[in-house]
Amino acid sequence: MKKLFIIGLGLTVSSFAFKANAQTSQSAANDQIRFGIRAGANLMNMGKFQFADKDYATDSKVGFQAGIYADLPLGSGFAFLPEAMFIQKGAKLSESVAGNTADFDTKVSYIDIPVLIGYKATPELTVFAGPQVSFLLSQKSTGLVNDNAQTESTDTKNFSKSLAGAAVGLGYSISPNINVNARYMMDFQKALKDDVNQDKIKNKGFALSLGYSF
Repeated sequence: MKKLFIIGLGLTVSSFAFKANAQTSQSAANDQIRFGIRAGANLMNMGKFQFADKDYATDSKVGFQAGIYADLPLGSGFAFLPEAMFIQKGAKLSESVAGNTADFDTKVSYIDIPVLIGYKATPELTVFAGPQVSFLLSQKSTGLVNDNAQTESTDTKNFSKSLAGAAVGLGYSISPNINVNARYMMDFQKALKDDVNQDKIKNKGFALSLGYSF
């Protein structure tokens, strides 16, 4: 009986030691500087388009995003989370007037630089928010009337070359290396230049991505 008690006590102590070691390892992993790559999809629109004193709401458009990120611990559960992302934004617009259907589709590519601060609510779950700046790369716009191509443009002269905005979202670590990230993004400045009278055209929408940390 005494031997069984000693064996049972030994197993209990070993179990607590293993659990404590695992928690210490997890905590140490959370305090490490990590770098990674991320890719995913986003659903964006450009707000409202103004024409003849009327506002027309744009429909959302699916785009692609990919880039790199860093996870730099600041202590007390906080982390600095800078990123550099290639992202496709844009919108669609469809209107029917006097029996004619007009469609407009635009895809705008940017390099987004979010400067985020995250808080680890749990070892797996991170809440983050912060400003970002977007730098214009290219755009392609197509206009159709009754499904017939009428105009196509890749000119960027009317588009703002840089935009200030913000992002807020959640990150979840599936494993020490793999994570998912969901966020809402919006620009504070209009997507077109000041000399273009479209003050309500601003990029905004949601993104979902999968990341891998090294």
